[in-house]
Amino acid sequence: MLTVVQAVTIAVALVVGTAGVWTIVTGRVVLPWLRRSVRRPVVWGVGTLVMAGALAGAPALPFTVFVPLLMAGVALVGFAQVSPPRNNS
Repeated sequence: MLTVVQAVTIAVALVVGTAGVWTIVTGRVVLPWLRRSVRRPVVWGVGTLVMAGALAGAPALPFTVFVPLLMAGVALVGFAQVSPPRNNS
């Protein structure tokens, strides 16, 4: 039986994963308040997909796998926001 925490975790993973896929496909961040701060949208999308995968697998993954996956996603999202843009626009 699903608990409230598991249901919320799955919902967040679906939303974050959808935003990541949309960003990778279109090359533009789907969340309007993040568009200016994200300098590399594809890297941001990959980071959100990694985080979504970690969140979706959290009930089945051991802690030693879940935390590094989540932190790798956070690192990619952070890199996408602080790194210089790839193109000259």
